[in-house]
Amino acid sequence: MIKKVEPLSEIQRFYEGSNVFVTGATGFIGNLLIEKLLRSCVINKLFLLVRPKKNKEPAVRLREMFSSALFDRLWNEQPDFIKKVFLIQGDCVEPNLGLSVADVEYLVANMDIVIHCAAKTKFNGPLKNTGLINVRSTRDLLLIARRMDRLKAFVYVSTVFSNPNQSVIDETIHDCHIKGDLLINMVENMSDSLIDSITPECLGTWPNTYTLSKCVAENTVKQYGQNMPICIARPAIVLFTDKEPISGWATGLKSLTGLCLGLGLGVIRVLPGKRDITLRAVPADKVANMIITSAWNATKTRSTPSIPVFNYVLNSTAPRLIFGHTMDYIVDSISNKKLTSEKQVWKPSVTINSSNVLYTILFFLYHYVPAALADIYLWIIGKETRVVKLCKNLDIMIREIMYFVNSEFKFDDKHLQALIMTQSDKDKKLFAFDLSGMEWETYLMKSISGSRKYVLKDSDDTTESQKRYQKILIIYYIFHSILNSCILYVLYRLLKIIFTIN
Repeated sequence: MIKKVEPLSEIQRFYEGSNVFVTGATGFIGNLLIEKLLRSCVINKLFLLVRPKKNKEPAVRLREMFSSALFDRLWNEQPDFIKKVFLIQGDCVEPNLGLSVADVEYLVANMDIVIHCAAKTKFNGPLKNTGLINVRSTRDLLLIARRMDRLKAFVYVSTVFSNPNQSVIDETIHDCHIKGDLLINMVENMSDSLIDSITPECLGTWPNTYTLSKCVAENTVKQYGQNMPICIARPAIVLFTDKEPISGWATGLKSLTGLCLGLGLGVIRVLPGKRDITLRAVPADKVANMIITSAWNATKTRSTPSIPVFNYVLNSTAPRLIFGHTMDYIVDSISNKKLTSEKQVWKPSVTINSSNVLYTILFFLYHYVPAALADIYLWIIGKETRVVKLCKNLDIMIREIMYFVNSEFKFDDKHLQALIMTQSDKDKKLFAFDLSGMEWETYLMKSISGSRKYVLKDSDDTTESQKRYQKILIIYYIFHSILNSCILYVLYRLLKIIFTIN
């Protein structure tokens, strides 16, 4: 029997036979992007920029990446996909992305589509390193791409928070008080100590070096990307995958995914925030689909010389993802539906308070006090004390993340909505990123289950995790009984002193 071949969609035809170059391939979004490109787009070759890391050569890192569960479906459906993948060694912290002269000339002669995902995402990282990776690499790659005669599309992946100081974050490139070439010159020629000393002045009204660098990079795109088939994709906070190729997949413990994991494991028990605020977060697989679609759209003739910008963020047409409800749902689901982990640390619970003073007090009581007791125990048995230090880093991480959660940002996304409308019915299914039909509780449940399997590497059998959780509960109730007894005793002594004085 002859298998019927489905006709290609418009977006698939755009990618058909193309050579694609992707930076940031080993990152969270990069992983999903290349999986989707290989599985759903009939590309010719895929070139990935990879750097050595932690004494691992790029080829080793690439093999490890393709051996993850994320690529299982691709291996099953297209076992020969690896023949399309080619490694290009480089490093975005170096001039010209660390590319050799030969590699640059090869890219210039052969690339059709360029997607620049690589970025330094540490919110308050050193301005020097952040500037080199986020701004200089963007300029250098644009200069290389300008020489590509075959270029059909160039996508720069930014963030919706590149202009957090605007009353309404619209889909335009806002001017920045620091020009790209000036910042590049500064980070190339000034010492680390000098750059660090002037960073607060450089930030201006931006909250951190990450958001500032993204705004500067967007202006660099505006400067060097004129008359190119180019666009800027701005995703919001990126969460676990929704459907493709697997549900609940993520990498690492950064940003809001890390906060959710910490909450579920009982590591995080208090958060600063407004319970009723809308989370500006989007599923990772839909971000990949949006980037792929924006590249297809970038090649279209524009009526104005302005570079298209797409804010990918929850809007009025999508169901709200409410911060307080989301945190409560994670805690309740893990406790009530036996979704605890083999790596469970404490009983999940969360206190959310909008008062920074009260948050600081509660964080001290709920985190620093137990951490200090743990360090005392480690000191007694002759091991390195490290829990208080970890607790301090946790506090910093929470405060950095919560800035993006709690701020009352307003976004315009008319370009993004128009992009969705340009998709054919087939592409709306193949490369879905419309959030209007999201069922958040179903999504959160898939995220909890997926994080146990793919991030924490727990087994499907929950017997061991439940045994561990029962032990935690015993310790939890003993601890709280002692703590409550101590509090009552202190209150008793205080009242006794007061009445004695009177």
